[in-house]
Amino acid sequence: MTDYVELQVLTHFSLLRGASSPEELFAAAALLGYPSIGVSDIGTVAGVVRAWEAQKATGVRSIAGTRVNLSCGRQLLLYPTNRPAWSRLTRLLTVGKKRAGKGGCLLHWHDLEPWSEGMIAILLPHEADEENLAALADLKTLYGRRGYMALFQRRRPDDAVRIDALARQAGGAGVRAVVTGDVLY
Repeated sequence: MTDYVELQVLTHFSLLRGASSPEELFAAAALLGYPSIGVSDIGTVAGVVRAWEAQKATGVRSIAGTRVNLSCGRQLLLYPTNRPAWSRLTRLLTVGKKRAGKGGCLLHWHDLEPWSEGMIAILLPHEADEENLAALADLKTLYGRRGYMALFQRRRPDDAVRIDALARQAGGAGVRAVVTGDVLY
């Protein structure tokens, strides 16, 4: 068994992005010896029931959360730490779904604050630029020690340079970095 926990996993409930069912993803995680995986479908928690069933079948612990793509272009993984935070997460998603209409979830950065208590937030950065530096500052202000930045490959030639620059930028901003795999299938 490994100590690695994959926190950025999309299921086929993230339409046109994720490809595998929760059952397939949990079976693969069990084969790899992962103790847990974080299911973070885009703008929804639709996959958590089947993830719970897959958890029971495989012994791989399910960490339920979501991925939000904000109107400003920022992307976050949100993981509630307790039952009241889960309730806040689902209410936040309801706000976004009502605003966007069928199939969407439109949220703004300022929408996060009323629902942030008890939430772990992981920023999914694009580049180590001024925009990301501002996002790190906002993340730290809103989430404090519960705010992290993900380091993940985009499967491009500049990945190593990009990840190194992002890690240095996060450290300079006082935000802890976590490694994720950006699992799509």
